[in-house]
Amino acid sequence: MKYNVVVATHHKTGTVWMDGVFKNIAADLGVDCIRFEAEPERLEETRDRPFILLSTDSRFGRHAGLLERPDVRVLHIIRDPRDVVISAMHYHKKSNESWLHEPVPGYDNITYQRRLKALPSRYHQYVFEMDHSSAGTVHDMQGWQYGRANCFEARYEELRLDTDLSYWSRISAFLGFDEGERQVARQRFWENSLFGGLSRLGNKHVRSGDVQQWKREFNIGLAYAFLARFPRTLQVMDYEPDHRWILDLPRTEPKEFGASLSRFATLGLQPFVELSRSLSLF
Repeated sequence: MKYNVVVATHHKTGTVWMDGVFKNIAADLGVDCIRFEAEPERLEETRDRPFILLSTDSRFGRHAGLLERPDVRVLHIIRDPRDVVISAMHYHKKSNESWLHEPVPGYDNITYQRRLKALPSRYHQYVFEMDHSSAGTVHDMQGWQYGRANCFEARYEELRLDTDLSYWSRISAFLGFDEGERQVARQRFWENSLFGGLSRLGNKHVRSGDVQQWKREFNIGLAYAFLARFPRTLQVMDYEPDHRWILDLPRTEPKEFGASLSRFATLGLQPFVELSRSLSLF
């Protein structure tokens, strides 16, 4: 390996997928594979030995200097925040992860999963996700320091549709793998991809994996709920040029739309006025 590799993902942006890919690449190449959140102390060993480091939330805290090292190349993966919310909500309703089954202060000690499942509709469940777990993910993606010369900024959507592995080949070359190492990386990527050797059947982490799920799940009320919480995120992350994406969405129940507008009121009138004028909905 020409460089050490840091793989930085976020919840529901391909974390388990990349874990499978790079864990096997590390084993094939005979280098250390470090899971940052579980074993950050192992970073002390990395000055003299090659490594691949996996981060599941792209927060490095006091170790952020690692990303600036000249011997490090970074792969950072984001996903459309609307699909993050959808994927996370469905996953959190069924997952056995321990934190989902621990009593949450402020909710009469009901667990996150029980609180989520008790809500009366998917609309309310998606909004709950926007207000809780997924909020952190979206803010982390938006707050990432983009523009690093040693970082390949990848999108889950392009990886998911990369059936000819052309996008993955660009990533492998950027990470500094030589020709033999790229062949290893191609094989491991294919084996761990839903379009390759991995079936989602029996995989507890995969419900769909499709891109643009939001087009099936969002209506205008849910879109307004999203924009009230993340008003500029889609533009900052370059997923949408403006707010007109909601024009093609189905209309919504008046009570859901009213709940979204109430949230806008808490932000002040201007964001609501600008959005309403741009969409010509009123």
